[in-house]
This record gives sequence, structure tokens and C-alpha cells, in this order.
Amino acid sequence: MRISSWRNPGLSGAIPLAVVVLCLAFGLVAAPPASAHDQLVSSTPSTGERLSAPPSGIELKFSAPLLTIGHEVRVVDAASNNWVQGESVLDRGTLTQPLAADLPTGEYQVRWRVVSSDGHPINGSYTFLVGADATAGAIAAPGNAAPDAPAGSAEPKEATAAVRIPEWLIAAALGAVAGLALYLGWGVFKRRRRSGTRGE
Repeated sequence: MRISSWRNPGLSGAIPLAVVVLCLAFGLVAAPPASAHDQLVSSTPSTGERLSAPPSGIELKFSAPLLTIGHEVRVVDAASNNWVQGESVLDRGTLTQPLAADLPTGEYQVRWRVVSSDGHPINGSYTFLVGADATAGAIAAPGNAAPDAPAGSAEPKEATAAVRIPEWLIAAALGAVAGLALYLGWGVFKRRRRSGTRGE
């Protein structure tokens, strides 16, 4: 006489579900925190700096390597003349912009726009002075507008930048897939076990 072993149907059905939940939880815990937008950490010339001689270019350093799309630098005077010369050059997190030779004495405003490593456009501005007689405050801050954006123009949309899937979502999806795979494997094992038991 064969004595079948005792099994708890409710417990055996709960095990795969617990595995799925644990895999999903592990994926969420292991996911790195969402990163903030990159930031400008230093500039040459620096904010508010007074130079005795005009600079040959602008150098902007950011907190992380930027995306190689959508970067722009403009250097304007009080009359809104742009003094950049040639194209800006991006080297990972450093953006440089050559300037025209022999900038006149006066105040200049650097207006920059880049695409952060997380795919979001960011922009900003600051001023510097050339010459001992230059007076600060002659150029109004552009606020959050894009450099030299025409009046009434729309802000650059984040959708135009590279689309990045959040890392926490990827980790959660991988955890769910792993849990589902274990659940299906458990079901196959149970069916084979039952078939073997019936054939005895």
C-alpha cells in the first residue's frame, strides 16, 4: 500500500507568489536613485569677474558629461550683439566657445543651453566685465528663456531630447520577469511531479 505524502495546497500555491513579490521588491531596492539634472559647476571667466583684457573664449564645466545635442553658447553685450566666433565644442562635461578678438570694454552676458545627461534641456546665464571702466547692470537677465529666443516663442520641449527610461523602472521590470520565470518554472515542476506520481 502506498501512503501519499501530506501536502498543503494553499502553501504550495503561495510559494511562487511570494517568490514573484520578493523579486519585484529586490528590483526596486537595487535600483539606483533618480539623478537630478546636471549643473554648471564652474566657468571661465567666472560670474562677475572683471578682466583687464578680453578673453579668447568661454569655458563651462558641468557636473556630468552632457548629451552631444542642442548645446549653444552666446555672449552678448548691452546692445544685444553676439560676440561668439565659430562653433562651440563639447568634450564630455566641458563646453568651450571661441570669441571674436578684441572685445570692447563693457559688460558681457554669457547665455548657455545644453542637454543634461538625463535627457532634459537646461540653460542659464551670467555676466562678466572687460576693462576697468566697465559698468555692471547694463544687461537684463534673460530669466529662464532660451538664449536669444524671440518674444513669444515656446520653450524647448523636453520631448525633443533623447528619451531615457528610468533605471528604477528597468530594475523593477527585470525583477518582475525573473519572478514570472520562476513562477512558470514552478508550475512546470508541479505538473511533472503530478504526472510522475500518477504513473506509479
